Amino acid sequence: MHAAPESISILFSEGSSLSARQAISALGPLGYRIDVCDPNRLCMSRFSRFLRRFYRSPSLGKDPKAYFDFILDRLTKERYDVLLPVHEQAFLFARMQRTLQTKVGLALTPFDQFKLLQSKATFAQVMAEIGIPQPATRVVHSRAEIEAETHFPYYVKLPYSTAGRGVWPVTDASERSLVIQELEKEGHFDGQNEIIIQAGVQGVQCQAQAVFEHGRLIACHCTSQRSVGVGGSQSARLSVDHPIVRTHLSRIGEHLGWHAALTMDYFYDPATIQPVFIEANPRLVESINAVLSGVNLPDILVRLSLGESFKQTPVQCGRPGVRTHSLLATILSRALATGSRTQVAAELLQALTGHGVYEDSAEDLTPCRLDLPSIVPLSVVMMRLLVRPGLARRLSSQAVADYSLTPRAVRTICDLVDI
Repeated sequence: MHAAPESISILFSEGSSLSARQAISALGPLGYRIDVCDPNRLCMSRFSRFLRRFYRSPSLGKDPKAYFDFILDRLTKERYDVLLPVHEQAFLFARMQRTLQTKVGLALTPFDQFKLLQSKATFAQVMAEIGIPQPATRVVHSRAEIEAETHFPYYVKLPYSTAGRGVWPVTDASERSLVIQELEKEGHFDGQNEIIIQAGVQGVQCQAQAVFEHGRLIACHCTSQRSVGVGGSQSARLSVDHPIVRTHLSRIGEHLGWHAALTMDYFYDPATIQPVFIEANPRLVESINAVLSGVNLPDILVRLSLGESFKQTPVQCGRPGVRTHSLLATILSRALATGSRTQVAAELLQALTGHGVYEDSAEDLTPCRLDLPSIVPLSVVMMRLLVRPGLARRLSSQAVADYSLTPRAVRTICDLVDI
């Protein structure tokens, strides 16, 4: 490594997401100096002993240009070694990376390749082009085309969505009608917007997290879902070893010359030992299961951003069998699904007694023993949900709105000029 972590300063692109909070837990104990910017003064990442400074920024989702100007101004006023795009800000940074890389270390794939995996429509095209297994997928533009789809179950997806927004499961005609109403209300049937219809598949929902160096896979970690969080996320994980997934990831990285983090969601059939890939997130995601399994993906990404090369070392892979969970994410999901104070209390009791998904499992989002201030957002959310479980939707939506990629934000970012 070029320098000791204690001498490296990192600017986090936001602090509200689960990905940001877990990246702090991955990097803070190593000694890195971490600053966070976020629109929310009370974002989750602010409650950490590893945080050096916090800066309130504009919202990426509401005003990408103002957000970028803020980041550029921060990089001008203070020297940072690394700019870490922990969530959807990676799309903006990839668009403007030539400007950014004159000021700070930043590992990102060129925008023309990056946007191919950011959009669910072009993701499907890339997978088909290089023969990576995926569900039957087609792009439609009208209400009539969705009404004509009767092979249930399937998913209706918007090209750009964050944290499960813009993704709807459809199991029968009545659910299809509700989705059509939602799409119509949001103005997606103007003939210009792409809408993806993706067939449902069998298997265990899994996720592959990886880092690439100029097309070469240098680190990889796979997890299977033990509990469903908000938006279909993994609120409890089990690390697994799927060699075939590494093979597919290597092919994708080589094809696109990928240089950055990449996350792929897939379903895995244990009987056939085959994955079916459903979508990609061209960025980091929740990384603590990987850290506890022996591969620190945020640290590798930081070192890659500083110019360190991993091409002469074997691919780093996490060991299987590590169980982790996020109590906050699981309780939010339970409150959202049931609206029941009793169910929220029962989930909390299971966590306190170490039963269910919490048995032999480590907390990955709010590690109070490692980082005592992290107990503050966990305690506040739990108390509020025990009083009013119905708050779950608002609590989860508030954070996502600031860093989500809306169609308007995507258009604004694509129109920016990187000089």
